[in-house]
Amino acid sequence: MARQYSWRGYVSVFLFLSVMMNTASTVTHYSVPEEMEEGSVVANLATDLGLDVKTLNKRKMRIDVTGNTKYLDINKDTGELFILERIDRELLCPSKTTTSCFLKLDATIENPIRMFNIEVEIMDINDNAPNFRRGTMHLDISESSPVGERFSLNNAADPDVGTNSVKDYHLSSSEHFSIEIQTGRDGTKFADLIMNKDLDREQQAVHNLILTAVDGGVPTRTGTASIIVRVLDVNDNAPSFDKDKYIVDVMENSPIGSLVIKLNATDLDEGSNSDIVYSYSLYTSERTQQVFNLNPENGEIRVKEMINYEDFKLYDMEVIASDKGPKSLSGQCKLSIHVTDMNDNHPEISIKSFQSPIKENEPIDTVIAVVSVSDKDSGDNGVVDLRIPDNMPFILRESSDNYYELVVSQPLDREKVPEYDITFTVTDRGSPPLSDNETMTLELLDVNDNVPQFPQSFYTIRVMENNAPGALLSSLTAFDPDLHENQYLVYFILEKEIANTSMSMLFSINPENGNLYALKTFDYEIENEFLFHIEARDSGSPPLSSNVTVHIIIVDQNDNAPVIVSPWRAHGSVVEEKIPRSTDKGSLVSKVIALDTDSVHNSRITYQFLQVTDATLFSLDQYNGEIRTMRMFSYRDPRHQRLVVVAKDNGEPALSATVTIKLSTVETAVKAYSDMTEVPLEYDIFSDLNLYLVIGLGSVSFLLLITILVTIVLKCQKPKPSKAAPPCRNSVISERNSTIADSTLVSNDAYWYSLFLAETRKGKMVARQPVPKGSRYIVSSLPRGTGLTGTSDSAASTLQLLDVNDNVPQFPQSFYTIRVMENNAPGALLSSLTAFDPDLHENQYLVYFILEKEIANTSMSMLFSINPENGNLYALKTFDYEIENEFLFHIEARDSGSPPLSSNVTVHIIIVDQNDNAPVIVSPWRAHGSVVEDKIPRSTDKGSLVSKVIALDTDSVHNSRITYQFLQVTDATLFSLDQYNGEIRTMRMFSYRDPRHQRLVVVAKDNGEPALSATVTIKLSTVETAVKAYSDMTEVPLEYDIFSDLNLYLVIGLGSVSFLLLITILVTIVLKCQKPKPSKAAPPCRNSVISERNSTIADSTLVSNDAYWYSLFLAETRKGKMVARQPVPKGSRYIVSSLPRGTGLTGTSDSAASTLQRRKVKPVTQLPSNHSPSHTIGAWYSLIDLNPHHYMIKDLPNPCTRSVFCLKPLSA
Repeated sequence: MARQYSWRGYVSVFLFLSVMMNTASTVTHYSVPEEMEEGSVVANLATDLGLDVKTLNKRKMRIDVTGNTKYLDINKDTGELFILERIDRELLCPSKTTTSCFLKLDATIENPIRMFNIEVEIMDINDNAPNFRRGTMHLDISESSPVGERFSLNNAADPDVGTNSVKDYHLSSSEHFSIEIQTGRDGTKFADLIMNKDLDREQQAVHNLILTAVDGGVPTRTGTASIIVRVLDVNDNAPSFDKDKYIVDVMENSPIGSLVIKLNATDLDEGSNSDIVYSYSLYTSERTQQVFNLNPENGEIRVKEMINYEDFKLYDMEVIASDKGPKSLSGQCKLSIHVTDMNDNHPEISIKSFQSPIKENEPIDTVIAVVSVSDKDSGDNGVVDLRIPDNMPFILRESSDNYYELVVSQPLDREKVPEYDITFTVTDRGSPPLSDNETMTLELLDVNDNVPQFPQSFYTIRVMENNAPGALLSSLTAFDPDLHENQYLVYFILEKEIANTSMSMLFSINPENGNLYALKTFDYEIENEFLFHIEARDSGSPPLSSNVTVHIIIVDQNDNAPVIVSPWRAHGSVVEEKIPRSTDKGSLVSKVIALDTDSVHNSRITYQFLQVTDATLFSLDQYNGEIRTMRMFSYRDPRHQRLVVVAKDNGEPALSATVTIKLSTVETAVKAYSDMTEVPLEYDIFSDLNLYLVIGLGSVSFLLLITILVTIVLKCQKPKPSKAAPPCRNSVISERNSTIADSTLVSNDAYWYSLFLAETRKGKMVARQPVPKGSRYIVSSLPRGTGLTGTSDSAASTLQLLDVNDNVPQFPQSFYTIRVMENNAPGALLSSLTAFDPDLHENQYLVYFILEKEIANTSMSMLFSINPENGNLYALKTFDYEIENEFLFHIEARDSGSPPLSSNVTVHIIIVDQNDNAPVIVSPWRAHGSVVEDKIPRSTDKGSLVSKVIALDTDSVHNSRITYQFLQVTDATLFSLDQYNGEIRTMRMFSYRDPRHQRLVVVAKDNGEPALSATVTIKLSTVETAVKAYSDMTEVPLEYDIFSDLNLYLVIGLGSVSFLLLITILVTIVLKCQKPKPSKAAPPCRNSVISERNSTIADSTLVSNDAYWYSLFLAETRKGKMVARQPVPKGSRYIVSSLPRGTGLTGTSDSAASTLQRRKVKPVTQLPSNHSPSHTIGAWYSLIDLNPHHYMIKDLPNPCTRSVFCLKPLSA
């Protein structure tokens, strides 16, 4: 509790000094009130003790407290004693027996040491309020207590002393109680409660009083306590009933224990004084007490025995209610009970026959049950009626007295009601009527009479495009109310082809649960909806089925960016246009048109500038893409303007496309006219200079091409072989004859010598190299003395080789290109891809496969099929050029050998376009079938651009070539239409006679057979302008305008091609004039098939890589001559090189070369003069004609003995 004091600074100090003689110590006394603020000054201790203030710090003066808490301290600078901590007298001196409270201190100084005793008296202030130990006091007083009785109360305590303690008590106002204040021996005050008036619990059971204690301080403080007086009850009230007499009606035959009446007596007392006990009086008969039972606790009267109206009709009784007080009090009432007669015999029902279960298709009038009824009563109480519920398909038909038949009255349906609980109710005609009932359950057996039912007759399923194959689309579950096998359903997709594609190739349905799946990824731009039927069929006999229509809607995603269709430009190129510098404000410069193949929402396109050279010069309509001038050109505006326009669709996220338009301003001889932004005509720009440059460039390019072709032909041309050259073996292998004698092969074809070596002495033939399998060879043997040409006496045998699987199948082509016309019939034969295997039997039997490859998640096996036996390739679906125009895959041919060998070939399917798509008008844009309305100034000059029609055709290039022409025109002399670019221009200026509205119908026709077309109607309205009309705009071709960029490119191209032509001619001349260096390798081959051969001759035995030379010549080195074995082709020459015997067969550097030439007696031409003598043993040798079959080299030098000769053919 915060306390405020009226003093600040120094306080009143009572100083008592006791001076003792000699060594007696001095005690200094001070008195201060409690709860002073910290820092308050008590007294100037230094002054009171006679000390010098300036020496206090030096003499280390300090205050020591007797106890733990230091409440006071001294300021060594001023010598003042001050409050260090707030002092609470009640805490410091808790005992109230002593009126004084002292705080003892010791003050000590040094130099010299002195000690002073200090006593501080703590004065009490009224800082505590009186407080009761218990805030609530409870008193229980009987309502029979006499007036003036006293009751002791708890006193209040106050920690303060003297006049600040409790002085008085006050009681809240009450007519029943007051207080009297008493004083104890120790002076404490307490109060007694005195009852002034009798208490009545029934009027007021509790009295709430407030006792207040007041102290004697200034200001006074108080404390309160609550006194709760409870009045205790005494038995001073008798029980009483609501009525003095009760009359009650009771039905005869009431069940035992049934309640007749409940008596209720009340007592105003409480506790045991209010507890009531009920009992019969002596005036109640014993019969009544036997029939009815009285509950003594709650006063309920219940039936104790069966009541019979015929025995007693009235019962009288008297009931007494007594309380349980010490002196019991009581009250009574009378009760009359009247008995009411009733119909107490129930009718009876008996089921004689009942048939269950039955089929649900039982016919009407079928008897199901037979029932009989009876009642023991007589009169009306014995007359009975039988009935069943009205809402059942059955009726009761009386067959005889009290006998009834239950028959079918309506068709039964187990699916609506599977079973019937038939309740037969019999009722008599008594009052009240009595009844009885019997319930029987009739079960119905199921028959298959319900078709499966879908919850909806039409399903619309939305599928987001680019879905994953196999995605669950919906669950189409039908319900069949039948049971068991009649209820089991199987689901099918009813076959329907869309664009020759079966629904089963696009969708799949789980036959058990009806889950519908997508088998492929759908593209909104190709197909955006499918409509087919799904059938649900039960398993009954016979089975029943129903179908539902499914409408698959492909929901578009923004997966296609806008495509700029106008102004047209090559991919990524810049659109260049020209505009007169005199163009008026608001003139149409260009119009950007973009198309988006997405849905309507995603394909809404807006246009905006991405870059613009001068933002103040041009404006762009964000909805129709029109670019117009915002002001006229000034002399400060640059000649070239660059506009980058972005076309953005409305998808999320948005996709866009851009087009760059480069505008060049041109000067005109007259003022520009409004809305004229077209470039000058093509024939004005393409001048004579351009024509000459193009002709020159074409001529030089043609000469360059001819020169390159001639050079290639000359370099690739091969020399013709000599007509006298010996025959060579070729690629066609026929049966050959080989004559073998003396282990030396003598043959007309050296090919066989390369295959076999005959060893006649050992009676065997050895294969030199792998022999072609499946071939046969005739081997003839000759006597040793037989001539070379005779074969009549030879013995022939056949050599046959067995096949192994060592050849892979070979296709005639490594790449097949097959053209297929679009809209083909499924199953059409495309081509026959047959491979060849040279092996035999099972190694030759081929099987064909399509190597799996997926294109857009579609397997090739779903598009094409190949006959595995003959390689016939078929199409499985109808192809559309506009969707897919080519396929590339591989076909494998595999033989049946062990192990199997295979090869594959690439097949390129090209879908050929048909003209099956009509042109689509994309500009000017209009709603479907609507008229395009546009405005044009009446002052428009001749040749001005009015509008531009742009049509697109999705067919191929040939079929999509579009031409434009007028179908209808209001005035044919006023407008012209360019048949290639669709530009509509004025042919003359408007006159006052021309109507204000002009109607133009333009047809866009493609180039297909037959041609398809589309039309657009343009309604032009002429408007008056504020400016003057001008005449036709004609270009004033400036010099720099004529020599445009086109001319520069033509000049550069002409110079480049001319330079290439000159370089090509020079290179050709150098190559033709250069002589080939003599080859160090072996001389050329004898023909184009067999390469250069080396024949080494030694010891009359031919050791050679080519047996052909051996068949011509036999070298006899010991005799120094060479013998021709057979006629030598005339005009041929051969180089004879001699090598030392120990030299290898491939070296020819040290050999001596000679030329062997067949002719008459004319010597052979000598060696060239530059031939080194070190490479020649002797001079050239001439050939002596000995006989038609034998030749000899004469004058062979002796060093040639024991030499090896190499024969090489020379050109004729």
